[in-house]
Amino acid sequence: MVTNAPVSAVAKAAALICGLVVFAVPVEAESAAQARLVHCGADTCLRLSGHRSDATTAVSVGGRELAVEGGRDWRATVPLATARTWPIARGYALRVTLADAAAGTERIQSVPLPPGSLGSHVELASLVVSGR
Repeated sequence: MVTNAPVSAVAKAAALICGLVVFAVPVEAESAAQARLVHCGADTCLRLSGHRSDATTAVSVGGRELAVEGGRDWRATVPLATARTWPIARGYALRVTLADAAAGTERIQSVPLPPGSLGSHVELASLVVSGR
């Protein structure tokens, strides 16, 4: 059934808002970078991974460019001895910089670290646990 009834102002506003939402969502949503501990031979390493808009975008931590594998989905694996020299941001996180020289843009991501991953190794002589 087709009617020629005028469209209400509310319906027009709803259609406009729905149209704007479609344009507000980025075409390529970038996922946050992640950090995890992995075995690399007999040692333990820190693996950083994430997504960048272009495979030529440089990835760095603390002003040092990382050797990354992959294209737009990248990963870098570094020994813990190297990772422990990096500056740690507030909230026990690394600040990973993605610099796109072609576009002239730079974006910084805060990457949460696995608990205790970059802390110093402490051997306990004893540990006392008591219930309250």
